Amino acid sequence: MLNIKDLSRPELPKQDNYEQALKIGLEIFHRKDPGRVAIKAGVAIIGRSLIIPHLDRNIVFELDRHGFSVKESGEDAPIWLSILVLHYLNNSDGRLPSGRLKHFREFKEGHFYEPAFNRRTKDILISTFGNDPALMVKAGERLHGKIIQTGDSAVELSYFPYLPITCILWKGDEEFPAEASVLFDETAELFFSAEDMAVAGQMAVLELLKAARG
Repeated sequence: MLNIKDLSRPELPKQDNYEQALKIGLEIFHRKDPGRVAIKAGVAIIGRSLIIPHLDRNIVFELDRHGFSVKESGEDAPIWLSILVLHYLNNSDGRLPSGRLKHFREFKEGHFYEPAFNRRTKDILISTFGNDPALMVKAGERLHGKIIQTGDSAVELSYFPYLPITCILWKGDEEFPAEASVLFDETAELFFSAEDMAVAGQMAVLELLKAARG
């Protein structure tokens, strides 16, 4: 039985000091022009806040209080998500996704984290949706994902505006077991390290599980 509470801990991999990572990200951001950052990252700027689309919701980055919250709920965003938002904003240069997908292991240092990444992404997709690919499609639609015609079901999730994560599932049969892939656009390495991609991939899969159960 999958334990969603356990999966909600982004342990791929553990970042040693979230507070320090957040501080560094904020320092880098505040050396930039927020308006230019917004344009390059494909996000809105309203007053003194940036609005960053994330799956089926929006993250509000309040510039004056250095705070991150989820617009739809009003709750503070978790620190790991705040860090990913900052890395995305700080590294955006206006480049759009190319549409060429890569496996996690193909990115720099991805092979180092691949076994753990697979356990907490593709293996979970298989165990949850392997016998019911249509359920993954429904879950993806609830997250405002783009349904793709490949495999037995596939969805492209807009993790951030220019950073999609694609989940593909092949249903098992008597001859072959079910299979899945969690892929990133080749431009993902512009925004994220392998550590960031590992956390983002894990949490995207978690959101699919939540959407399927909702």
